[in-house]
Amino acid sequence: MTNSKRTLFGIFVILVLSIVVFRWYEFFAGAAVRQPLKFSHKVHAEQAKCEDCHTSVEKTASAGIPDINVCMGCHQGGPVTDSPEEKKLMNYIDNKKDISWERLYKAPVHVYFSHGRHVSVAKLSCEKCHGDIGKTAKPPGRALVKIEMSYCTSCHNRNKIDTSCVTCHR
Repeated sequence: MTNSKRTLFGIFVILVLSIVVFRWYEFFAGAAVRQPLKFSHKVHAEQAKCEDCHTSVEKTASAGIPDINVCMGCHQGGPVTDSPEEKKLMNYIDNKKDISWERLYKAPVHVYFSHGRHVSVAKLSCEKCHGDIGKTAKPPGRALVKIEMSYCTSCHNRNKIDTSCVTCHR
């Protein structure tokens, strides 16, 4: 094999390995989420509390993804800044079209999790499970905190809360 063929073969092997590693990571970590707007939690957290936008967080299992009516609560009178992203938001509002936000956190179908129980009863702050999302200026592509069973059970154990299977698996 000549040097140029070895070089091409080496490049090919590196390329194939890179693709395999990327796909392996994507398979286990999940594909990165892309949001329709470059929403700044930081800007909004300076003006409001999480539950102002995630309106069902204290009462129901789901925190809820804000619909366009929630956004209109502050932005109905027109843009508050000259941000191009806010101009996109105004287009959604003007067309009465909901924003197709992508979820960062998804519980497996066999797991029951109640935001209401954790926020209202346990008095946990959103940051406990969602990290410093309120400090992010751009939408993160992945969850800031990797929530797995061990994460939940360690918190339950620390706080002497039931860890029997039926507590979360239904």
